[in-house]
Order: sequence, then C-alpha cells, then structure tokens
Amino acid sequence: MAYRVLVDVNICLDLLLDRKPHVTYSGQIFEAGEKGLVKLVISGLSFDTLFYIMRPALGARKSIEKLQLLLRYVHTGTIDHDTVKQALCSGWNDLEDALHYYCALHNNCRFLITRNKKDFKADSKSLRILSPEEFLEEHQR
Repeated sequence: MAYRVLVDVNICLDLLLDRKPHVTYSGQIFEAGEKGLVKLVISGLSFDTLFYIMRPALGARKSIEKLQLLLRYVHTGTIDHDTVKQALCSGWNDLEDALHYYCALHNNCRFLITRNKKDFKADSKSLRILSPEEFLEEHQR
C-alpha cells in the first residue's frame, strides 16, 4: 500500500506555476502520486493559499481551473480542532507551517516534502521532513 506524503504549498506552486528549475522535482513527485507509488496529501488550507498566490499571475478563472486539476491528484488533509489547537500551542513562529506539520501528523503522513525544511521542526520520529530532491533520491527505484 502506498504511504501518505504531505506536499507543502511551495511544491504545489512549483508545479502549477511551472517555476524552474523546481518544477522538475515537483513534477516527478506528482508523477509518483499519479502512478500510485505514494498518496499525495495537501491540507485543505493549501487551496486558499495557492489561489491567493496564483490569482495575480493567472487570474481567478485559470487559478480555479488549475486547482480543480490538482484536486484530481491529491487527497485533502483535514485540519480539525485538535490540529489547530496543537499548532497554536506549538510555539512555532509561523502558524501556517505549524498547521501543515500537524495536518501531516493527524493524516498519517510519513513525510512532509518542502523546499523550506528550516521552517519545520523535525521533532517527530513518525514524520520526516525532506526536500523534493531528498525524497526522490530515497524513493526512486
């Protein structure tokens, strides 16, 4: 069975906005999800953030279309009362990062993939924080 991987907003943006050179790695991660090798998860919160960032460059309509396409390839990780409570009590400086971290834990993800590893405290043995390159090096056969 494929394991669950939370994909940070920056990885999604690399793919959706074709941000070079990062799109190469994000594309490979999403291909692995499409092939069923991993189950890609993004938090429900991410859709709002992605839309907010994409809209100035693409317009509202094109941004929605891209997010609808993205939704076909990812599972939406829930953020519930306990997730928010843990994030608020975590002492992290960035609430969004804390929400993503605890979303990954609450949704049984084994990895959180981000280009901003320094933003995440790796204090859990059950969740590893990896860059896209690190993840692909470890998991490409």
